[in-house]
Amino acid sequence: MIFNKKFLHAIEAVLDIAIYSYNSPTRATEITKRQNIPSRYLEKILQELVRQRILKGTRGPNGGYTLGKEKRNIYLIDIYNSILIIEKNKNIDKIDTDIRSKVITPLVEEVSDKIVEFFKATSIDDLYKKIKKVNVDINKGKKMDFTI
Repeated sequence: MIFNKKFLHAIEAVLDIAIYSYNSPTRATEITKRQNIPSRYLEKILQELVRQRILKGTRGPNGGYTLGKEKRNIYLIDIYNSILIIEKNKNIDKIDTDIRSKVITPLVEEVSDKIVEFFKATSIDDLYKKIKKVNVDINKGKKMDFTI
């Protein structure tokens, strides 16, 4: 199991959309500014999340992204599976050392299994509630409406 920036950025983007797209879709440029995610990574991530129906994309002047389903129905494993290809190292079992085959490989597999179980049990809603609990300042990125 590999954690890379793409996966972490995907979680940040989905959480950002969960927080800020309550009245209207959230634009990719807004996410880039608030979360400091490079735009070249973000667009690819958002497109894949739309393909997997985690997000909905709307085109046009009032376009942007909203959640594709309720926060409680989007799990980290969904994001993980849509962003990363889990590939086991095929050469790891071909190396004939007792330490590798009897200690390291089982340890890595056990840890990976536990992480997958955690991802299956943790929803975006769980993380959204944690944001509120730990007092993350979400007001700095709120959209201001100056219409009269």
